Amino acid sequence: MSGGEIKKAVGFLGVVLLTALLARTPEPVRKSEDTRLNVVKISRIGIPALFVKGGTFDMGEHFGEGKDDETPVHSVTLSDFYLGLTEVTIGQYKNYCRLTGKAMPEQEDYADDSYPVVFVTWYEANEFCQFVGGSLPTEAQWEYAARSGGLVMKYPSGEEMDHSMANYSGVEKKDKWKKAAPVASFPPNLLGLFDMSGNVYEWCQDYYKSDYYENSTMVEPTGPAASMFKVIRGGSWYHGTETLHTSHRMRYMPVARLSFLGFRVAWAPGRVQLAQ
Repeated sequence: MSGGEIKKAVGFLGVVLLTALLARTPEPVRKSEDTRLNVVKISRIGIPALFVKGGTFDMGEHFGEGKDDETPVHSVTLSDFYLGLTEVTIGQYKNYCRLTGKAMPEQEDYADDSYPVVFVTWYEANEFCQFVGGSLPTEAQWEYAARSGGLVMKYPSGEEMDHSMANYSGVEKKDKWKKAAPVASFPPNLLGLFDMSGNVYEWCQDYYKSDYYENSTMVEPTGPAASMFKVIRGGSWYHGTETLHTSHRMRYMPVARLSFLGFRVAWAPGRVQLAQ
């Protein structure tokens, strides 16, 4: 083989090796929450949501620090569902009002479209959910998702809670907001859901009774048949850490309009219509 032929062969091998190395180089991980493979956008409004794999878990207070209405711990089985990545935002609710002709509830002066919508009654929240093909999450779905698929977790963030993990009463560390914060301002739980503790309380589908857990059904519980109150979950900017644990239950009359109360949407898999 001549010198020229050797140089050509070496050059060709170099190209082959370089091509092989480049082919083995992994693509960079996409960081944008809207481009993660497990996030979809649902309905004409394009609400980001996560798929939650169903299962069986022990619902209720596991740490001996809750109230009587969080006991007894009881087994619950849920089917798969989708849940909003964040609380419904002012911007999403404005879009809904434009599409339906409904009136936009007055919001806090400081809040732009990235903040959670508040001052919505249970009835208004329920109508929004129906418009986008979903429903308010049941209390069991909410707790299962907050606990990242039913794990025994005191808080959605784990065993500890401070102002670097959620927006609640006071201003410290990452929590610079005296009231509500823009959604997704704090780290998500293990499923990737944001603001499952703090920011604003969230309406659930269920009626509330303090002794419901004593008689709860084991499969897809939907709460008592009737009550004066609806369940709210998750704590808020107005409340302390005692409201942020995953089993905490609170209630309000469904006509209530509060600056610390919003909602998120749940969907049955068969009812999901992806945004165009």
